This record gives sequence, structure tokens and C-alpha cells, in this order.
Amino acid sequence: MLTQTTTTLLDKLRDPENRTVWQEFDARYRPILHAFAHRLGLGDDDAADAAQEALAQFARAYRSGRYERGRGRLRSWIIGIARNCIIDALRARAARREQRGISALADVPGEDRLADIWDGECQREILRQGLNALREHTRLEPQTIRAFELLALGQRTSAEVAAECDMTMNDVYLAKHRCLTRLRPIVAALSAAYEADE
Repeated sequence: MLTQTTTTLLDKLRDPENRTVWQEFDARYRPILHAFAHRLGLGDDDAADAAQEALAQFARAYRSGRYERGRGRLRSWIIGIARNCIIDALRARAARREQRGISALADVPGEDRLADIWDGECQREILRQGLNALREHTRLEPQTIRAFELLALGQRTSAEVAAECDMTMNDVYLAKHRCLTRLRPIVAALSAAYEADE
């Protein structure tokens, strides 16, 4: 589980030889960058390439000292890099005639909308990591976690979840309560780790 704050992570990134911290940065931001690129219209392969390119550009720029905390938020800087990588991918796709002309770039949202999309993908990644931690670091039964996911994330009714998981309605409500009780502090810790880039 990634709980090191972004500020601490950024301080440690100053050492280009610290592979562990660069791997943690990659693990933290690659899934968000991939989902962000996907939401902006790229397919899985192009989104993966755009995420890779954004991380590479970030690393080069950060190592050369181009990011200054006092001049802007990390999130905004990463979004800008990702946006440019995504536009490059859209242009390449348009050049291959996989999409209608260069006008496809007009579909890239403005800054405020990009920030909203980024925040949404960040929250989804925090929840994904939180659920993984719930599975790996708690004694909750897999069936309990499955019932919670179906109810809370799958937006299924309690009756549907009870039938699918072969549980009583009361068991479904208990599963939700148990999971939420353990998930809240995990999500809070993960959220705090990302807060410094806000």
C-alpha cells in the first residue's frame, strides 16, 4: 500500500539513483495516467503508451529541475504533461486515419474538466488500492468483500447481492458495515499520501 506522502516522495526523487522511490512514483501515477488517457479517448495500447511517455517526460523534467513547488501544483504539472502526450497520440491516430482528422483534438476538454477527470481517476485508484489492501491485510472473508463490492460499487440491490453470494440480507448489511469500517482508515491513509500534490 502506497502511503508515503507526495512531498516525501518528491524529496526522495531528487536522487536519480533511488530506483525504489522512482518505482513507487510509477506505481502511484501510472494507473491514473493510463485511466486518464483512456477517458480522453485513447484505446488501451495508446493509453499505456501515453502514460509511459508522460512518466518519462516527467522524469526528465524533474531531474533537470524544471518543477518548482512554489510555482504550481504537481497535479497540474502532471496533467499538462499527460495532456500533451495524449494530444500527440490523438494526432498520430488521426494521421493513421483511425479517427476523423485533426478536429478530434477539439474534443480534449479544458483545464477545469481535465482536473475533474484526473481527480475522479485518482479517487478510483485510491479505492482500488484500498480494496486490494482490504483483501491482503485484513481477515475478512473473500465472500464478505465480494458482497461489499457488489453492493457498494456494483450498485446492486441487497436482495441481488444476497442471492448471488448465497447470504441472508442481514449478512449483506454486516458485510457492508465490516468492510466500510476497515476500508475508511485505509482510504484516508491513501488519500493523505496524494494530498500534497493538490
